[in-house]
Parts: sequence; structure tokens; C-alpha cells
Amino acid sequence: MARALSVVELAEGVHGLVAGVNCAVIEAPDKTAVLVDSGQDADHGKGVKRALAALGLTPTAIICTHSHADHFGGNAYLLRQFPDIEVFAPEVEADVIRAPELEPIALFHGAAPLPELRSSWLMAPASPVHREVEAGAYTVAGVPLELIDVRGHAHRQLAVKVGDVLLAADAVFGSETLTRYPLPFGQDVAGQLSAHDTVAAVDARVLLPGHGAPTVDVQGIVEENRRAVTAANDAVADAVSALRGGGTEDVLAACGGTLGLEMNDLARYHLNFCTVSAHLGYLRATGRIVAELSGGRLAWRSAS
Repeated sequence: MARALSVVELAEGVHGLVAGVNCAVIEAPDKTAVLVDSGQDADHGKGVKRALAALGLTPTAIICTHSHADHFGGNAYLLRQFPDIEVFAPEVEADVIRAPELEPIALFHGAAPLPELRSSWLMAPASPVHREVEAGAYTVAGVPLELIDVRGHAHRQLAVKVGDVLLAADAVFGSETLTRYPLPFGQDVAGQLSAHDTVAAVDARVLLPGHGAPTVDVQGIVEENRRAVTAANDAVADAVSALRGGGTEDVLAACGGTLGLEMNDLARYHLNFCTVSAHLGYLRATGRIVAELSGGRLAWRSAS
């Protein structure tokens, strides 16, 4: 069954495919199209194909903003339907897209991952990446666009600017997503905060986040995301201070209570564990906490 996608015109020739996770279609010459991300899975890919048919377009390229499964999970289906598609992705992210098991392996600390971490939510079908790209100006399928470094949520994430539209991927989330997930997933907190500044500085009329509705209030969505990440960081710092030597799991449990996190499955637990680890690393790098090894345990303490 095709995933229901809402086609929203962001600008002439630029369409957002809005659902639980967002994709975009950029019209190219000769009724072809550049896709930005492909969604969660084959059903999402079917929805993308249906939207392309309604627009009268044939895809010739997919730009993968990053390697989280919900953003490239439709690649394999679309490549079967349109074998001539060329796939673009940033370095590092490209390696995971080619070998998706690397994502659950990373979430399970490098060990063979638990079966619960191999679901389609965390491990999409493998996809080729034909060209690795970095921040800068490109012409893809005849379309001039700019790729922007917004790493943080993912290690080498890129946003795509076409005309006055910013396809921001997960550099920022919509309001509903931030309410639902008060610990916004991130792998590098310094990068997340820097990405917020980068997005705020882009001259864009409209922004499409990776999750949530398009908005013309670019500064507003940036500030909302900055507040959410800062609040999460403060919650982690407060947990470290209160525990006076707790381990990462202790900090996560304390934050779970403070932020109201849902951790009723192993996938969500490990995603939150990863994010709390990123915050702990940031707090240590900025001198607010210290790490100690004692009795075979890693303990976190406030620097003061």
C-alpha cells in the first residue's frame, strides 16, 4: 500500500511531500525530477512514485540528506522502478546507506545488534550511492542547488537550498515533533547547535523540516529547536549534578523522568541512550562535567 503523502508546493517547481517524514521533489528540465530523500520504506517509496506520476515527472536523482533509515528507506523501491536514478549522499552517511547494518551496530556500541534494532525504523534496505558530495554549489540533473553542512543530528547531514526554499532535513524539527520527542535525537550536540545558527543565517523564504509542516517562520522554528536542545542539555547536566557519580544509564533514567521520555522498547531506549551520550560528550568538552573510571564503571560528575 502506498503511503499517503500530501503534496505541497513550496515554490514554482519545488514540492514538499509531507508525511511523518518529509521528502521533496524538485522539477528538472524535460519533465524529470530530483528527489530529496525517499522516506521510511517501500510503502513510502510507492507514495513518492504516485506523487511523481501526478506531477508528470520521472526521477533521475535522489539526494540523501543523511543515513537515518526513515530518510532513505524508499531508495531501494524507487531504484527498482527507475533503474537510472543516480543517488547522491554525504561522506560517512554514504557508507551507512550502502551497508545499513552499520546503524544498529553503532547503536549497540559496535556489537552484533539486537534483533529489535534491525527493524525498518532503524535499518533500511541497502542502496547504492553513486556520488559522494559535500557542502557547496552543484548542478544535479540540470538543477542548480546548494548543499549546506548541517551536521549534528547525523554526523555529516546536509540540507538542500533550491532558490528561496530550504529543505532542512533534520537540522530542525517541527513543533509537534519537538513536543512528542523532548530529547531531540542528535549524535553531536555542538554540531546541532551550530546547525541551528547555519539555518538561521540562510536566506530562505520557506523551510521544510525533515519532520513537520513547512513554514515561512524560519527564525521561529530555529529558536524553538535551539530551546529544545538547550533544555535537554540542561536536563542532562542537572541529572549529572544530582546523581553525583552516576553512569550513563543512570543519567538517562533521570532525564527520562524529567523530560517525560517514552522508553518502552529497546529501539527507543538505544536512541535516547545515544542522544544522552552526545550531550554528556558535549558537557565534558565544554568543561561542565568530568568523566571518571572507578570500580569498573564510568561515572559522570559536575566539574564544580
